[in-house]
Amino acid sequence: MLMSPSTSRTDATRSMEDMLDRLQARRDDGLMTRTEDGWCRPLSSGLGFRYDYDQSVAKGGWDFYRLGNGVCIAIIDMVAAQTLPRRYTSVDYLALSAVLEGHVPLQGPDGTEGELADGFCTIYGTQADEQLEGSYPPGEHLRWVTVWLERTTLFHVTGLTARDLPQPITDFILNGGSLPCRKVPLSRSASLAAHQLINPPFEGGFRHAFLTAKALELACHILFNLSQDVEREEKGQFSAQDHKRLRDAMKLIRSNLDKPLNVQELAEAVGLTRQRLQLGFQMIYGDSVGRIRDKVRMDLALDLVRDSKLSMIEIALETGYEHPASFTRAFKAAFGISPIQMRYVVHDELRVKNIRRQPKHGAN
Repeated sequence: MLMSPSTSRTDATRSMEDMLDRLQARRDDGLMTRTEDGWCRPLSSGLGFRYDYDQSVAKGGWDFYRLGNGVCIAIIDMVAAQTLPRRYTSVDYLALSAVLEGHVPLQGPDGTEGELADGFCTIYGTQADEQLEGSYPPGEHLRWVTVWLERTTLFHVTGLTARDLPQPITDFILNGGSLPCRKVPLSRSASLAAHQLINPPFEGGFRHAFLTAKALELACHILFNLSQDVEREEKGQFSAQDHKRLRDAMKLIRSNLDKPLNVQELAEAVGLTRQRLQLGFQMIYGDSVGRIRDKVRMDLALDLVRDSKLSMIEIALETGYEHPASFTRAFKAAFGISPIQMRYVVHDELRVKNIRRQPKHGAN
């Protein structure tokens, strides 16, 4: 999804041309650049750039990669701190947004509606004067991968033909114009490919090759399901109601960190079997219920260690650890240093920043 780095302006839109221009600028200067609401820096691989929001705007950000042969991807992983209006455009590119977590309603210029919804891929294309409007809700984790395929090279890059795809998509690829939003359920294979794009295991040329292969794999899963009009896998596909239950389970995990529910209690609370809950978490969140719960606990612990004045015992209890020693071991395993050391590091960084901000003697 093409995203604007604006916090509140509803007229802010970024096209593919804007993204590619920003990528080239980061390649040329190799520097981190301040923007209206965050920071943009080149990725070490040289393939793209990273955009991190200011904490007052959102926690997290997004990556953009240009993989060559008309294939680009964006990886979004963020939690908005305020309502963020956004406009999206995808001129001459087929956009495939595979959503693992989050929900963003969309509206087209002619009043047509769509959405980015977890467990589904939203497919669309726009003309030069068309935009899709949406708004990121505050406090909701947004995590998805968008693959853009340039329509003029799509058949050559993928090896697909006009006969392989539904007529509206074929018409868009051959003639351009606009393609209204359409959703297709994510299969387990598509979800796995999206997770692997979010967490690639390689750097440099290997990362380029891996991301390219996985982007095309994800597109293949989505376009095949769309061409076959697959609405449900024989056993593994989750319904919209199932996805709501999975979101409810994640909310229960986050709201009960001090007294965590076990897997069976969590499954019963949201109306899923234990096996179904575990399968859903693997597909949408990329790991088991227990490991996702531990990750959420450590994310909160890190925020409290860095940004609060709570004692380590209080943080341990807040994150569901009865014994401070157990909390310390878990924190060190997650971040490589103890929570006390982490707090010292943060305080040292703040002290250095404050020293740098002090005016020099004799300055006007």
